[in-house]
Amino acid sequence: VKADIKKLHASYCVRLHGELLKCPSRICLTSDAWTSIVTDGYLSLTAHYVDSKWVLQKRILNFSEFPPPHTGVAIAEKLSGLIKTWGIERKLFSITLDNASSNDVCVGLLKNQFRLMNSLVYDGKLFHLRCCAHILNLIVQDGLKQIDVAVEKVRECVKYVKGSSARKTRFSQCCSQNLLDTRKALMQDVPTRWNSTYMMLSCALYYRLAFSHLSLSDSNFQDCPSSDEWERVEKMCRFLKVFYDTNL
Repeated sequence: VKADIKKLHASYCVRLHGELLKCPSRICLTSDAWTSIVTDGYLSLTAHYVDSKWVLQKRILNFSEFPPPHTGVAIAEKLSGLIKTWGIERKLFSITLDNASSNDVCVGLLKNQFRLMNSLVYDGKLFHLRCCAHILNLIVQDGLKQIDVAVEKVRECVKYVKGSSARKTRFSQCCSQNLLDTRKALMQDVPTRWNSTYMMLSCALYYRLAFSHLSLSDSNFQDCPSSDEWERVEKMCRFLKVFYDTNL
């Protein structure tokens, strides 16, 4: 099975390589590097281009192991190697990366390298694009710090209810007593992703009365936000909804 998968992958790579070389447009790249929970490093590279039929295409070129540290020099060397492997170094238009200092170093090195080949449009002035979604995340995360205590309390509420079957049953009873639809599942966020925090807060707001009821009937449940904190969460949700809709 492993041999068949590798053979199939190789045939698709050959086909995609030919497609990239024949496409009449320049190619835009996006890339990201991260470390998993078990400290394994990875890097992705995606190509975006318009084909001969004027259809926007997107292809994942590589999803590669990339051991830390993820320095600018290391990222540049890795990306340069992948780009040359695909043979598209003379067809590039831009690359979009997160707004991190290491990526600034990476782009500087790549631009110097590709300038020597005279392969960049407008001498590379349009080569580096900063990820709007990442910048938006930084803006919203900074705003969320203003209600850190309320957000943390909501997060603990969700964790408490989802912590055991007995708690879920008790919370469901509180929802029924307050005429709330129990089919709307509670969501737990990933703190580094603001959109998941927004979804957690908006969902928790729907169950606000149920959480208050639970705090009265369960002495072990002590993280229920106060009325003032719920109001702050509600205001923040109205604010975040604008960003959430923009990011869809």
